[in-house]
Amino acid sequence: MDIQLRAFSSIGVLLMLIFGIMMLKRHGVLKEEYGRMCPTLIVKVTLPALIFVTLIHANFTWDYGKMTLLLMSSSVVCLGIGWLLAKAFRLDGPSTAPVILVCGFSSSSVLGVPLISELFPVDKEMVIETVVISSLGRLPVIITGGTPIALYYGASELSFQERRKAALGYFHSPIFIALVAGIVFANFTEHDNSITHSLLDGFRLISAGNTLMVLLTLGLLLQLDDLKGVRGLAACVIFVNLVLIPLLMMPPAHLMNLRHWEIEVLALEGAMPAISLTVVLCYEYGANARLAAKLVLATIMASVFTIPLVFFVSGLL
Repeated sequence: MDIQLRAFSSIGVLLMLIFGIMMLKRHGVLKEEYGRMCPTLIVKVTLPALIFVTLIHANFTWDYGKMTLLLMSSSVVCLGIGWLLAKAFRLDGPSTAPVILVCGFSSSSVLGVPLISELFPVDKEMVIETVVISSLGRLPVIITGGTPIALYYGASELSFQERRKAALGYFHSPIFIALVAGIVFANFTEHDNSITHSLLDGFRLISAGNTLMVLLTLGLLLQLDDLKGVRGLAACVIFVNLVLIPLLMMPPAHLMNLRHWEIEVLALEGAMPAISLTVVLCYEYGANARLAAKLVLATIMASVFTIPLVFFVSGLL
C-alpha cells in the first residue's frame, strides 16, 4: 500500500470520527458543554501518560539536539508568518492567536501518533523517535510560547503577573513532569521488571484515551458549515503548516549530515496536522477556539495530500 493510500485510510478514520461527533451534537445526543472537560483531561492526564510511556522506551542520541533545534527554528519562523497572515486578513485579537499558533505548531504526539503508527506499522522505532523529537522540540515551545500568545491576543483580562505565572506554569505542569520522568526512567533506571510493567500498562491504558479526548474537543467545537467562511485563510494556513514547515527543515538537516531515517522523521513530524493543543489554549485563555478548531480540521483534511507531497520532495533533496 503506497503512502497516499495509507494516509487517506488512516486520516479518513479520524475524519469520520470527528464528523460523527459533529452529527451526534447536531441531533442532540452530545452537547458542546460536554467537551469542556476534554482540554483539561488532555493536558493533565492523557497527554502526559502518552509522553511518558513513549519516552521510557526511547534511546536518546546527540542528534536529538540538532533535530530539536530544527523543529524549534521552523516553528518560530512560521509563527511570524502566521502573524503576517492575521494582519493581511485583518483579523481581530482573539482570531489572531489561533492563526499564529496553527501556522507554527504541528505535532505527532497529540494527534499524529495514530497516523504514524498506521503509516509505518512495522517500523516502531520511527514512531518512538518521532514522538521523542516532538516532545523535546515542540511541546515546550507551544506551552511556554503558545500560552503567552493565547493570553496576549485572547479576550481574558489578566495582569502581567498572571500572564507570567501562566507561561511559567509549564515547568510544573503534568506535561513537563512526564517529559522529565520519561527521560530519567529511560536513561537512568532499570524498568524491565514486573512492577514497572504493571505501572506502564496502567499508563498505556490512560494514554489510549488521548485521541478520543482530542477528537471530542474538535467535534464538539465545530459546526458542519464552519469551513465555508474561512477557506482562503485555511488555504494559507495549510500551506504554512503542512508544506512550509517540513521544507524549512530539510535543507539544514542535510547540511547537518543527519542520517536518512532522521531526515524522514523530521519530514514526517513537519508534515503532521496542526497540534490540537492550540484549540485547548485558545479555549482556556479567551482566544477564538472555534476558529482554531476549524483550522486544525482543515490541516487534518489537507494532510491526506500534503504528506505524500512532502515525502516526494524530501526524496529529491
